[in-house]
Amino acid sequence: MDNLKTTVHEQLQQLQMLMHRTMLTHFRKMHNPHRGQGRVLAILKMKPEISQKELTYLLGMSKQAAVELIAKLEKSGYITREPSEEDKRVMTIKLTEAGANAVINTDENAFEATRMFDCLNDDELAKFSEYLKRIIKQYEDQFPEEDFERRRRTMENLLFHHRDDHHYLMF
Repeated sequence: MDNLKTTVHEQLQQLQMLMHRTMLTHFRKMHNPHRGQGRVLAILKMKPEISQKELTYLLGMSKQAAVELIAKLEKSGYITREPSEEDKRVMTIKLTEAGANAVINTDENAFEATRMFDCLNDDELAKFSEYLKRIIKQYEDQFPEEDFERRRRTMENLLFHHRDDHHYLMF
């Protein structure tokens, strides 16, 4: 059994390497919806106006890292940042037309990434999804101080309201 676990672990590492290579090949642009600026744009596509605090939480990164990311997007003209109407201390991030256009270009490439699952039928894919859920849960249980469940529920709620767009956003 230990040999089988080692084999599966090695296979997952190989899959991770191949997925990384695929992402680098298909998403050379800075707007990769799975990383940095692309994740911000993908979230803003679903919710075109969001507080900087909420965005930072959804990204799961430090306030400083999020501010740097947001500043780069603002400098590129993809977002605007302005004080909230209700509370001037709260910064509201908004997607610009240029930012919306940049996100549209990533949709097609992200859809291509899911083609790796074409070798599985619906039943196999459903079982594989269940296995992955269990493995992810096992990892999350190893880091109890992280609030993975709260972040997952927040993302799930965001995706629920924008069901048609969720195919390209993976966290």
